[in-house]
Amino acid sequence: MAAIYFRTLRENVVEAIRQKIINQELKPGERIVEMDLAEEFRTSRGPVREALRQLEHEGFIEYTRNVGCTVKDLDLQESFEVYLIRVSYEILAVKYMSGKVPPETIANMEKVLKKMSGLDEDHYANVYLYDNEFHSEIVKMTKLKHLYRLWSELNYGNIVTGYNNAQDKGRVIRRQYVVHKEIVDACRTGETAKICKVISDHYMRTITRLMKEQGVAEDEVPFSRDFLL
Repeated sequence: MAAIYFRTLRENVVEAIRQKIINQELKPGERIVEMDLAEEFRTSRGPVREALRQLEHEGFIEYTRNVGCTVKDLDLQESFEVYLIRVSYEILAVKYMSGKVPPETIANMEKVLKKMSGLDEDHYANVYLYDNEFHSEIVKMTKLKHLYRLWSELNYGNIVTGYNNAQDKGRVIRRQYVVHKEIVDACRTGETAKICKVISDHYMRTITRLMKEQGVAEDEVPFSRDFLL
């Protein structure tokens, strides 16, 4: 019999607000009014305030004195930092395992690949949720809980950056399966250097695409794009 999980009111409110941000019902830079959300969710301001604190910790929103909470808007520099740290953690995980990716990890990654292959534009919000789910397997295989916690705190950056900067949703959806299958194929080899390079190249392409979509020339970027750590 499958386990049944119950969520607290705060957890439900957190998830509801998070989905509003992912679906761009709350847009980057938009101010969040506690009372409005409390009325919408038919609850007191307490659970909403607690939810906003958690989402601030996750990085979805930011608090400014005399302004309140607003939806986090990431610039290219911040997006670069998110991906730089993510790839560092994932490469660390691969090296920690000496490239020996467990069969159950590969099986879980393949399950996510299947979900990616069935995506359509009506469910575009799931693109980066699946992306996080896929990459989480690389870190979870180490069973290092602190490493996984640190990696997970960057999930917001991947979701917000990817969702806000996608100009061609159909193209993004179509490439998800292909680029992530490359990582699974590399993981099957058991070769540390090869796996690390494929993961690094994956993030490198992401940054290059963001630069192109934002009209940033390569010589205008004030930081290194060398992800080959």
